[in-house]
Amino acid sequence: MQPSSAHPSAQPADALADPRADPLADALAEASRDALTDAALPDPADPPSGAAPDALADAFAGALAPGRRAAYEGSIAELVSEYFSPVPSAQLAAFRDGVEACVRAFAQAEHITSPRTLDELRPELSSSQVPDGPVRLTDYLDFLREQLLPHVVNVGHPRYIGHMTSALPGFLPALAQLLTALNQNNVKVETSKILTLVERQTLAMLHRLVYDQPEGFYQAHIHRRESNLGIVVSCGTLANITALWIARNKALQSSEEFLGLQSEGFINALKHYGYRDAVIIGSELMHYSMDKLGSLIGLGVENILKIPADAHGVIDLAALEQTIATCKEERRLVVALVGIAATTETGVIDDLRALADVAEAHDIHFHVDAAWGGPLLFSDTHAGLLAGIERADTVTICGHKQLYLPQGISMVLCRDPQAIYHIKAMARYQARAESYDLGKHSPEGSRPAMSLYLHAALALLGRRGYAHLIDEGIRKARLFADLVEAHQAFELIEPPQTNIVVYRYIPEELRAKVATGALTREDQYVINCINEVLQDQAFTGGHSFISRTTLGHGRHGGHEPFVVLRAVLANPLTSEDDLRAVLADQVETGDLVLKQRTMSFAQVLSLLYQQTSSFDRQ
Repeated sequence: MQPSSAHPSAQPADALADPRADPLADALAEASRDALTDAALPDPADPPSGAAPDALADAFAGALAPGRRAAYEGSIAELVSEYFSPVPSAQLAAFRDGVEACVRAFAQAEHITSPRTLDELRPELSSSQVPDGPVRLTDYLDFLREQLLPHVVNVGHPRYIGHMTSALPGFLPALAQLLTALNQNNVKVETSKILTLVERQTLAMLHRLVYDQPEGFYQAHIHRRESNLGIVVSCGTLANITALWIARNKALQSSEEFLGLQSEGFINALKHYGYRDAVIIGSELMHYSMDKLGSLIGLGVENILKIPADAHGVIDLAALEQTIATCKEERRLVVALVGIAATTETGVIDDLRALADVAEAHDIHFHVDAAWGGPLLFSDTHAGLLAGIERADTVTICGHKQLYLPQGISMVLCRDPQAIYHIKAMARYQARAESYDLGKHSPEGSRPAMSLYLHAALALLGRRGYAHLIDEGIRKARLFADLVEAHQAFELIEPPQTNIVVYRYIPEELRAKVATGALTREDQYVINCINEVLQDQAFTGGHSFISRTTLGHGRHGGHEPFVVLRAVLANPLTSEDDLRAVLADQVETGDLVLKQRTMSFAQVLSLLYQQTSSFDRQ
């Protein structure tokens, strides 16, 4: 196994070994030792000679070294004044340097995370007492370096390929520092000013990527107070909720005899229009945010109707048409039809053109959840996979997924610049009717100017930069799928359509049965258990990471769900050597799970029961 070029110190190790030493803690300590010391950081809150130290060890349950209590109000006042000064003091500058040193060491660490489990870490963070006196900056840096950073997850590591989180462009940390210092609230002009216009411009860029309207359209609407091309929110779940909130209110809007749902409520709106209840329809592979919004917007989870997917994970159109017909017969309002532009589990894309046809034929709001797949539109090679998305009424895109932005920015785009007014709300002190205030249409009452991250990335990467990232991710997914398919220890579930690969480890005793299609139900159960244990142990080992999910479609679907390993290939730092190393780590782990070949079948199941889903239980 060759170490990643980005992590030259990486060495293969027994994935089931459980060393208690934390190499990352050692690296962090070495990196920051010279950056910040007690001598370099005088403490303005030191009490007079003879004062007793505060019981910070109890307050932080051992996570912080004991600090000292400020003995009188004067020292506290000086401390607060220093912390809030626009010009950083020497000790704050040293603290910043110490944190930056920790970040550099963390980024270069060999391990993805420490081997310690949450059960083992809980005692160190079990106190609920707030320290009475201030903690010294040196003590808190020690907490970050020794107690926190070794046990977070290095999602930018080139062998971390299990979730939709990746390495970030190097210009973003500096922008994050700027945004923190500015502390703007983008829901009102009086706390954001030009950043309101930056957000509107950024939304127009994404709107153009999806809908590609003529230049005159954007000149007319980009900064028109009465128009909104979209809304920035904090996550894809909230973007989906906002889109379907718009759809619900639009479907039950005001008329000459009715003030509308916003004024008279959901039940009265249904009665006015003659409906028994309301539903949202989409594939069984819709994101779980749809269940959340069913409760939040008053439909109920049972009224999120999930249509079966075919063997490839695409919505069954015949079943969809039948469901819509049944809803009409039963006087159930179809609020929206949801198409998926890359499912979370497998990356498969619905036939968006066919869904757009269905939505138009039945006059249903068409929403596309493109949280993951939306940025494929940057790629000339792969944009065709999203054909039909331009006909959606609303589209969700997550910035912190394949737009490579920090956690906390997503958006919903609206084809009609007036659609957003279906959820308009105002206040006397902000979000005024005549203002540019973005809070008039935002579900959040306060939010940072995260759109600056996207504005910067669109400028500094450009269309071609994003196209390269998308193309490379899909190329690596196909390469990884080829490596899986060529390896006797694995079974590729289906070729990747985008950049998510699902597969599973097969123990040696069952490989011949897999090849001949002779697996029994008991065999499938054993394979499921082994893959759960393998995935848990790989995370504990810290050398590589893949996620897992349970599928109900595909070659092993039928009526029996089966567990698969799930690789997400989006990290630009991941090399072919890293992909081979991940598979080698999994083979080693899988073989060790069943290394005692003299065990009986019952003993194997007992062992698997004990080891399965340890992180799920936490």
